[in-house]
Amino acid sequence: MSSKAPVFTPDLIKVLKIFLGSALGIVLLLSFFDGYRADNTGTDKGFKIANADKLFFVNLRSIHYDRELRSEAKMELFRHGKRQTSPTTPSFFPAILFPSKKEEAYLFFELEGGDYPIQIQVLDQGKETLISFDLAGNAAHKALAEQLWPFLQREAAFTMEVNGKKSPLWANESEKEVLKTVLTDYFRVLNQPQP
Repeated sequence: MSSKAPVFTPDLIKVLKIFLGSALGIVLLLSFFDGYRADNTGTDKGFKIANADKLFFVNLRSIHYDRELRSEAKMELFRHGKRQTSPTTPSFFPAILFPSKKEEAYLFFELEGGDYPIQIQVLDQGKETLISFDLAGNAAHKALAEQLWPFLQREAAFTMEVNGKKSPLWANESEKEVLKTVLTDYFRVLNQPQP
């Protein structure tokens, strides 16, 4: 073999063109699907909040809420100050929770004066809808809020069955306004549109 033989022979150049061309084509094709990557972080992005949204709530909206710091759970709870509770009938209002270790916000429907599970009956434009709810995780409380929102917009009537007894739920306009305010503030903190 002579030392003057060319390294890039015509056959090698053809192989390099085919290999490099196909590799570039695959990279270009996969770049269109970049947004469809799997999320293997194990976190739910549905509860993430931005610092600006939390600051807006804490600095401007929290004056309407009673604030409770739970050091053992490492979280802050915000309950609307105008929610109505009664020692004789059960009440069911949401609270907004901010864990101190995470940049997330949760909604938690608190049942006072009864035990879970509950049954919410909605009478909307002559049609009755039953919503069963048990004490569940964060996603279930958020899903309940998303399910209730359209009924609140249409001024539906609500009753609740707890421990076998039926009682009115969010019966007057001020209770519905409190519920709407809490849900609006929660979805604003999440930077999500109302359902």
